[in-house]
Amino acid sequence: MNYHTLRTSELEVVIGNNESGGDVHETHLPGYNGIWSLTSKHSSGNCFVPSYAGLNLEHLMDGLFATENRGDIFEPRNCPMQFELIAGNAVRMTQVSTPLTDVESTTVFEVKEPNIIDFTFTAKLKKPLREGKEFGFFWASYINAPDAPSLYFLDKEMFWNCLSPDKHGNDGGNTVCHDSIIEPSFGDPTATSLAHSFSDRKFHIPLMYGRPGDGKMLFLQMFDQNSSIRITMSPHGGGRNKELKLFNPAWDYQFIIDEAEVGVEYQMSSRVIYKPYVSKSEVLELYRDWNQSN
Repeated sequence: MNYHTLRTSELEVVIGNNESGGDVHETHLPGYNGIWSLTSKHSSGNCFVPSYAGLNLEHLMDGLFATENRGDIFEPRNCPMQFELIAGNAVRMTQVSTPLTDVESTTVFEVKEPNIIDFTFTAKLKKPLREGKEFGFFWASYINAPDAPSLYFLDKEMFWNCLSPDKHGNDGGNTVCHDSIIEPSFGDPTATSLAHSFSDRKFHIPLMYGRPGDGKMLFLQMFDQNSSIRITMSPHGGGRNKELKLFNPAWDYQFIIDEAEVGVEYQMSSRVIYKPYVSKSEVLELYRDWNQSN
C-alpha cells in the first residue's frame, strides 16, 4: 500500500508516500509524499497540484545544506518511505534512516470531522551532524493555481500581513520567523535558496492561511507553540498552470532545531482546516479552539 483515501462528511483526503501514483492517481509523480489530493464537498477541484502534494516532506537541512558539499538536498523524496493504515481515519509514514543525514522520522495524518487534518511529525538524528549545530525540516505544499497566491499571517501588533513574493530568496521576503526567535541563526540572509534564506519579518501567532482556487475556500494551517516554525512561500514552486495562465505557489513551512542532538526525539504538530472562507475573525476563532484543546 502506497496511499489511502480518508473521508469525512466534507473532505476526501488522499494520503500517500513518495512512490508514483498509478491507477486513479497516475499523474502523481514519485518523490512527493503527504497529501496527494485534498477536495471538499464545497470544492471538487484538488487544492494541491495533482502531480505533486501538500505537506510534502522536502528537505533535511544541516550546516552543509546550502553549500557545494550539500549532497542530495531532496533526501525525503528519494529515500524509501513505509506507509500503513493505523486507524479508520489515520495513516502513518516512516523513513527508518535517510542515506545522507541519517534521520529517522514518522509522520501521522489523521482526518477528523468535519474539515480537519491533524499532522504529527517526530524525528531523531541517528548520527552527529555533518556540520553546524542547527537542523531543519522543510515541508512544501504545492497549491493548484489559486486566483490569489498570497499567504496571510498575524504580526506582533495583531495586524494581518501578506506574503506574496515575486521570487525566491531573501529579497522576496519569503520567510517569516516565529516571534520568539529574536534573530534567526540558521541560514544565510544573502542566500538565494528558498529554504535557507530569511527575512526580518516575524509572526506572532503560529498560523498561516490562504484562499485556494477562486478564493471561496480557506486553507488554514496552525502549528503548536512548542516548535520553532518558519513560514516560507515560493511564488511558483509548483510550476505553472498553462491553461489558466496562473502560477502554482508553494505555501511552505520549516521546523528548526537550534541545538540538534543525536538520539533526541523532536516533535512538531499542526492542524489544517479546509472549509469555505468566512472571515479573518473566524480564522482566529479556529486557532483559539485548537490551541485550547491542546
